[in-house]
Amino acid sequence: MVKHKAGLVYQNDNQRVTKRYATKERMAKVNPENIKIYEKYLRSRGIQNKEVRNTTYKVYHSYMNIFMCFIAERWDNFYLLDEDFIEEEMLDVMEDYMSFLQDECGNGKKVINTKLSAVSSFYLWAVKRRMIKMHPFDGRLERMKDAISEKKIAAHFLTAEQCEQIRQTLAQPKSSLNRYDLQDEVLWNIAFDSAARIGALSKLTISSLDLEKNLFKNIREKRAKYVEVPFTPHTRRVIDKYLEWRKEVGVDCDALFVSYVHGEWRGMSTQSLTNRVRKIGEIIGIGDFRPHSIRKTRLNMIAEKDLNLAKAMAHHESADTTSRFYTKPKSEAETLSAVTALMQEDEENTED
Repeated sequence: MVKHKAGLVYQNDNQRVTKRYATKERMAKVNPENIKIYEKYLRSRGIQNKEVRNTTYKVYHSYMNIFMCFIAERWDNFYLLDEDFIEEEMLDVMEDYMSFLQDECGNGKKVINTKLSAVSSFYLWAVKRRMIKMHPFDGRLERMKDAISEKKIAAHFLTAEQCEQIRQTLAQPKSSLNRYDLQDEVLWNIAFDSAARIGALSKLTISSLDLEKNLFKNIREKRAKYVEVPFTPHTRRVIDKYLEWRKEVGVDCDALFVSYVHGEWRGMSTQSLTNRVRKIGEIIGIGDFRPHSIRKTRLNMIAEKDLNLAKAMAHHESADTTSRFYTKPKSEAETLSAVTALMQEDEENTED
């Protein structure tokens, strides 16, 4: 359970509970044939999809471990490709699994649907390999409805004033009394300028930095896309200060964001970057600030001026995605005000 800090605002009052279900003890009881066939699936998919081997399929692997532990405890540890069993029982198994994820693991609808996809992906592969005749629940199992609209994770839209407050606080002289260091300042400025996902930010390197063009080049992002991560001249000056600091302390690691662990410099983990962003949110009194909140804030500000520009910045294929998920919903009062202003503008044009 994440402990709330006094004096900070949290978007979600209910504190999230995290449980590790696929423990070593439970995994030791899993049918060894299931582990063996799933490892074969992972090797096969890894060869065909190298770019997402350590992202999508790593997540699927962890989710499938949960499923295999679940059937080991509740469904007699059946073999995943036992056609007689899965033909008769699989719908009941999957509905029981959905109930288990929701009631005992506290998972939201979106997470449950993703965990179902992890199982489904395995069976689609098995059908293509002719290991089984048909997918045991594709088209027959009803997924969780309204998963997109369900709000489980905080996602803040900051105002321009809040963003400026963060920028100014992070720009203050660095000392032992300052909670924030140069890496915090660099992280905020690059994340805000580029609206990049945390996955891209975690992959920024010194070798990918192009100071002449003010960008990081060839950064692998979601679904194996390679993107540029641009930044403004202001951020360029912050980066220059940071590079000087790296030379002074002798950082010998190519990763942009680094930690000193056991006597050596290493690239900072995604979780460490996320923790830094959460700490940055405390500047404006927010306790559950996330990297995605920076992305949403930036894209919303751009979309208010030009939706297509925000779409391009987000690397979205459709402006509808940008509009639906990365723009702040307007209140009825704001909508009426905008309509009134538009009608007044039309009247003025008619008079002219």
